[in-house]
Amino acid sequence: MIVTGNLEKSAEYYSEIYRQGYDTQGYYPLYQLVVRFLDSFPSPRVLELGCGIGDLGRMIIARGYPYRGFDFSKEAIARCKQVCPEGNFFVGNIYNPAGFLPVDYNVAVALEVLEHVDDLRVMEYLPPGVRLIASVPDYDDAAHLRLYKDIQQDIIERYRPYLHVVEVATATAANAQTGLKQSIHILSAIKTLA
Repeated sequence: MIVTGNLEKSAEYYSEIYRQGYDTQGYYPLYQLVVRFLDSFPSPRVLELGCGIGDLGRMIIARGYPYRGFDFSKEAIARCKQVCPEGNFFVGNIYNPAGFLPVDYNVAVALEVLEHVDDLRVMEYLPPGVRLIASVPDYDDAAHLRLYKDIQQDIIERYRPYLHVVEVATATAANAQTGLKQSIHILSAIKTLA
């Protein structure tokens, strides 16, 4: 894993990106993979960590799955409510355990989030037995704290104390800002008791 040396960005940093017209079209192949994972789980109830502008939430709700999503950007949540008024979106901080309550979900989703935050701290907030679907990139960005290059070392070994990793796949998505195709690793895991 490569530690970039970048610092965590503020909610205002992301709000400014969303105000400039952030587009998630390039991530739709990743979103479709998440929906396929969800379809394979019995009765998924979803909590999305860092829901961004709500496009994935809209897809999950359209499948009929119970869903809640939070993001610390007020601008993101305002956009969520525009694209999916029936969604349960709220402003929340990933470092506040209250955002993970109530535990009315059995799947947590964190797409393109863990590389921006203290990912191991976030793992501690997940309740035991909850499935996690997460994606982490292997490309650099000013807001990425880490790049996940080696699946075994950077993903499976890093998360082993917290998660039983069931599957890791690599998908290609277009970066929302540059349009360049980039590799993203997506994992399906179950939170262990540790």
